[in-house]
Amino acid sequence: MAKRPGTKCKVYIHKAGTNIALAAQRNATLSHSVEGTDTEVFSIACNKAFITDVEAYATLKEEYVQGNKVDVYIALPSEEKYFGNCTITTFDNDIPYAELSTWSISLQGLSAQLVVVK
Repeated sequence: MAKRPGTKCKVYIHKAGTNIALAAQRNATLSHSVEGTDTEVFSIACNKAFITDVEAYATLKEEYVQGNKVDVYIALPSEEKYFGNCTITTFDNDIPYAELSTWSISLQGLSAQLVVVK
């Protein structure tokens, strides 16, 4: 069966320099833009991200508050994969009454630092 583009895309957020997954997304958007006259940036908006556990939440919150960079790994069904280093720009909690609690997490980094990996 042929793979359908756009299905089963995954975004993982890791503590920088480690393989420790802190969160994974359910829906996300990857955007590329130019800031100013020549700085190319990428941004990722993770809608409905799941944080792996209490320790991961504490780490993500600390990285956000301190303005530290995190690593992001994007896997597409086309087998194309991206890896980048970026800053968490928003960290919002969705607190529903009867469903799982999820997070909206936005990240931004320099496009030159978002590389395709095999």
